[in-house]
This record gives sequence, C-alpha cells and structure tokens, in this order.
Amino acid sequence: MKDVSGYVSYGFDAVVKFGGSLLIKSEYTSKAINGLEKTISVGKRILVIPGGGPTDKTIEAIDKVYPLHPNTHHLACARAQDQTGLIICDSSFSKNLEPCETLEEARKIAEAHKVPVLLPSRLIFDIDPFERTWEITSDGMAVWFAWLVSAPLTVVLTDVDGIFHPDDQNRITDKIMPRVNANLLSQWGHTAVDKCVPEFILWRNIRVWVIHGGFSDRLSNVLLGHPTIGTEIVPN
Repeated sequence: MKDVSGYVSYGFDAVVKFGGSLLIKSEYTSKAINGLEKTISVGKRILVIPGGGPTDKTIEAIDKVYPLHPNTHHLACARAQDQTGLIICDSSFSKNLEPCETLEEARKIAEAHKVPVLLPSRLIFDIDPFERTWEITSDGMAVWFAWLVSAPLTVVLTDVDGIFHPDDQNRITDKIMPRVNANLLSQWGHTAVDKCVPEFILWRNIRVWVIHGGFSDRLSNVLLGHPTIGTEIVPN
C-alpha cells in the first residue's frame, strides 16, 4: 500500500500468528522461534501475534464442564495470549524477540531490527473488535491485525503442514492443498484455521498462508516467495 502523508506506515511484510500448539510441543518451540528470528536476516519485518497455548486449552476445558460467561473466557483467553508472547520472548529462547503492548512499540522494535511480539490483550480490550465467542481465536485475530497495520500477508504457524481436504483422513504430506479458495474453505467450516478467517479474507481481499512452524525455513520461504510446504488461502 502507498504511504500517505500524515499517516503512520508500519512497514510490516506480514503478521505471523504463533500457534499455541507449537508451545505445547517443546520439540517445535525452538525451531519456530528460530524461524521468526530468521526473518530479520532475510530483510523482512513481521509482527507476531501469539496464540493462547496451554493456558487457553485449560480455559476451554473448564468451560466445557462449567460454562463460563462470555466476558470471562474473552478476557481470560486474551491474557493467555499475552502469556505465550512473554514466554517466547524470554532469553531462554531468543535474543531477538521483544514483547510489546502497543503498535508504536511494535514499529520501533521492528525499526531496531528485532521481532516485535504483540501482547494483544490491551488492544483487544481497548478497541473491542472481536465478539465474545469461541468461533474466533488467535487465527481470526491475526488476520484482523494484519488488516489494521496494512500488512499484505498473514502467516499462521501451526503444528500441521497445511490444509487438507476434509475427505482426507490420513493427512499425508503430499496431499496437502498447496492453494485453496477462501470461498471453498468457508463452506468446509473449521479446518486448520477459524471458520471466520476465510470470510475475513473475502471481505478484506487479503492473503493467508498456513504452514508448519516446526520447520524454521518455511516462514522465510513464504516471505521471499520461494516454494515451500504449506497452503495459501486466496480470496479468488
């Protein structure tokens, strides 16, 4: 998008959702973080939106037994995302990921050639863009933040290689759909991303990739336009 005088240009090449499942599976955690750090060396600027991770799973499990008020799970799950963000920024994992709570902080971190990891609860509560429903998770939030900062791409890092056809029960790597139309994906409902994601893609005409975060080269390949294993969701 062309910069307009008087308006801040964040300059992010992509918003990257760090799936909480990558934190649950420790063998993927360091590789996924290495993939995030590698974006600096290839000259790309990204904004990371963390998923809820193990804490979010605990909240969901409680809700199934003792149905929580929508405000309760909304507030609790957003704070769970903050926890994931703080953990992946810890020096045990990374020296180049830095947590932030505002877009101004995120922009300055990126300008310093670091990777900003947004702790999103503050903005979620202040702007109030999401309904109190389990239908939207950090996937749907990531594409919304990509639209907010005018990033041309959203990348969902998860623990599967991409999107499989709903009739494929075996999930064999070579049967991953390399590209899928958002209209078709919307008809399938929940797949590797929230049901609301393909609808948002159609509404805002954006691009989304779903890739396995446990392979550190796949994110940089997507950002550089190189072939990789994963699924691109396109609006048409």
